[in-house]
Amino acid sequence: MKNIIAKDIIELMKSGKKRQVEITRFILSHIKNEEKEKKRDLNNSETIQVLKKLLKRNQESYEQFNKAGRDDLAHKEKEEIDIIQNYLPDEISEEAVIELVKHTIESCDASSLKDMGKVIGTIKKSHGDNVDMSLVSKHVKILLN
Repeated sequence: MKNIIAKDIIELMKSGKKRQVEITRFILSHIKNEEKEKKRDLNNSETIQVLKKLLKRNQESYEQFNKAGRDDLAHKEKEEIDIIQNYLPDEISEEAVIELVKHTIESCDASSLKDMGKVIGTIKKSHGDNVDMSLVSKHVKILLN
């Protein structure tokens, strides 16, 4: 993943897209900072988690700027959101999340909210990169109640 981002920076520089280069470098710097912090290279799953954190932060900023009427800053955040999303795998739909939760509850023999952690942990291990865990949590609560 990191190599893909680095190659994209080179291509963007060649095409003269300064704003995209700036944003993509920003993304890469966050990945490298996380690697320095952990003192090792990140695997793809860890890199995706870094990107998701960045995306969440940008989405929150975007909402705040929109509420404050700062369209110029909201536009910049939206540009960053779009570029970050290019590097993230497509998330599965809510209907697919519900089916996944139902299947996992059955396979884990979960019967009450006490088993919620086991169900969520299983889903996170198998689908953590392409599923919205807040949706998983919501539907696990609903289905176990």
